[in-house]
Amino acid sequence: MAHLKATKKKALLTAAARGFSLLELTLVLVILGVLMAVAAVNVLAKGESAKRTATRASLSVIKNGLSEYHLTYSAYPLDLQTLVTVKILDAGKLADGWQRPFYYDPTPQSPDQPFILYSKGSDGLAPSQDDISAWENLTPNANP
Repeated sequence: MAHLKATKKKALLTAAARGFSLLELTLVLVILGVLMAVAAVNVLAKGESAKRTATRASLSVIKNGLSEYHLTYSAYPLDLQTLVTVKILDAGKLADGWQRPFYYDPTPQSPDQPFILYSKGSDGLAPSQDDISAWENLTPNANP
């Protein structure tokens, strides 16, 4: 009887000492891969959201700078770089969240929109659905 217990104990120790099978290791790696893919998708989505939020904030600052320039000079500048030259804005505010320059046209469109100002969005193409205009709701948490 004692010999049988010792044999069972030795068999259990040997099975435990063998480690994981190839199937078990593969299964763990597949699960880790799926978890990493889900995490990567979520991180990238948050990155795009942060870029849109930063772009909206920059558009708001530029729009205010253009209004300040208009109050001082009774006209809108021909380009956004003029706002930097007259020290109304920092040069860092002239790029959107994707590090592309904003599109600006001082030609009046209407009394409510005396100039055109927008970002071409994540795709960098205009016009497209992801463009972000200075005349949209510029609340930082608003959806595009």
